[in-house]
Amino acid sequence: MSRARRERQARAAVARWEGFTGHQAENYTEVQVPTVEVALEVGMVEGIAYSTVRDGKRERYFHEFKKSARPILAASHDGRQLLLIGGNFEFTERGITDQ
Repeated sequence: MSRARRERQARAAVARWEGFTGHQAENYTEVQVPTVEVALEVGMVEGIAYSTVRDGKRERYFHEFKKSARPILAASHDGRQLLLIGGNFEFTERGITDQ
């Protein structure tokens, strides 16, 4: 990936994070996403629970996917990485939103 493309994607990720959390990003750390070449399909994801700091307060969320928006849950061949594949959703300033 070109440096310019990587920087554009980093700016987009920071803007999305700031929109969701309500915090100004002073810095960020790039997360290396491992490449999974072989995975097993586990099933459909009906919902996802997560917690984060939003507007200065620790919040817990549970998003229940509409049937038409559900991604597939897959696991790497060694079972050490979980993946959400496909689905019809987006992560926005409101959190996970079904399309």
